[in-house]
Amino acid sequence: MIRNLINSIDRVEIPSASKKYDITRILKKYDGKTVYIKDVGGYEVIGNLCNRENIAKSLDIQVKDLMGYMLNAMDNEKNGELIINNNLKKEYIRENPNEIVNYPIPTYYEKDAGPYITSGVVIIKDKDYGINASIHRILVKEDYLVIRMVEQRHLHYIYNKNIKNGDVDVAIVIGVHPAILLAASTSGDLNFNELKYASALMNKPLELIKCDTIDLEVPPGEFIIEGKITKDMADEGPFVDITGTYDKVRKQPIIKITELKRKKNPIFHALLPGGVEHKILMGLPQEPRIYRGIRNTLPSVKNVVLTEGGCCWLHAVISIEKKTEGDGKNAILAALASHPSLKHVVIVDEDINIYDPNDVEYAIATRVQGDKDIIIIKDAKGSSLDPSGDHENKLTAKVGIDATISLRKNREEFIRASIPEK
Repeated sequence: MIRNLINSIDRVEIPSASKKYDITRILKKYDGKTVYIKDVGGYEVIGNLCNRENIAKSLDIQVKDLMGYMLNAMDNEKNGELIINNNLKKEYIRENPNEIVNYPIPTYYEKDAGPYITSGVVIIKDKDYGINASIHRILVKEDYLVIRMVEQRHLHYIYNKNIKNGDVDVAIVIGVHPAILLAASTSGDLNFNELKYASALMNKPLELIKCDTIDLEVPPGEFIIEGKITKDMADEGPFVDITGTYDKVRKQPIIKITELKRKKNPIFHALLPGGVEHKILMGLPQEPRIYRGIRNTLPSVKNVVLTEGGCCWLHAVISIEKKTEGDGKNAILAALASHPSLKHVVIVDEDINIYDPNDVEYAIATRVQGDKDIIIIKDAKGSSLDPSGDHENKLTAKVGIDATISLRKNREEFIRASIPEK
């Protein structure tokens, strides 16, 4: 699945690399552009896979249509189709748990606690809520794993709900189609089936295979780790978060590995912490949610982007069709309410390319009067990922900029010169 996609996209090819820091240097150098490393200890490695262009290409759509396409697929999540096809298991080699130390799992940065799985889709099952698929960083030890569970995420809730009855079955799938990564990065309610959503995104049934040592069905990734999440805890971290700064050390659950599976010639997906791919997978699924929140207030909203410069988490640019003078400010307030981690938001007219930072800056430069068009909200709940925030009280200042053309102005004065078509 992933090999066919790699062969169809532009990429930088690197002959070889080592898994400690070397992969990081290469992915950092080409951040945002796909890199294929032919040999890392006998394995192939792909990195920087999920940029907007590659995700759109994998779904056979244009980048500008991504947000609307995801919104439509979310609305049709229940219609996604999952099919068990155990014939696909013939493609796999089954291995002992201790073989994981030979996999090309990178140590990314100097202070990292060790090698980390960063692109693994974590799959568990609950009798009340069904399948849950999500992405979490996972520290690799010689004979066990330590998984970071964010308290507000569904994995943490389901784990705590089930661990009282014994260890929790878990599978970690590495090397999957971007649609599965995008779906696993999406926050729905507890009944939201991420794998069905992936099927809706791909517009075809998603094939699954039955695990051998645990009671789960999973997508046929390049690598599959089967295991049990235990009640035992170990130190996890330090590790780099989306802002490129270190997160703190915590006690987190230990995963006991029960079996490893890999394809005969697998490709390992290395996701660079703090890189463009990390930001895109965190931010892109939030854009439809922000769009929906604004649309409830302002039906003329056109598009939303969480910008790479804002870590695809803290900054948004929103395009609207302005109909009344207060539309820009209403869009600001609706956006901040829809994504509580949002720190700064810019509202622009339809003629501004929200994917071009220069065009957005142009709108701010030519259409904003600071005393009239900027909203500052003090002491609002902010993101823990923002190193400048008040972490003790979980507060931040939020800023909204209405960079739309005032309806009190003569619009002709703002029209940019164009060249006629031949």
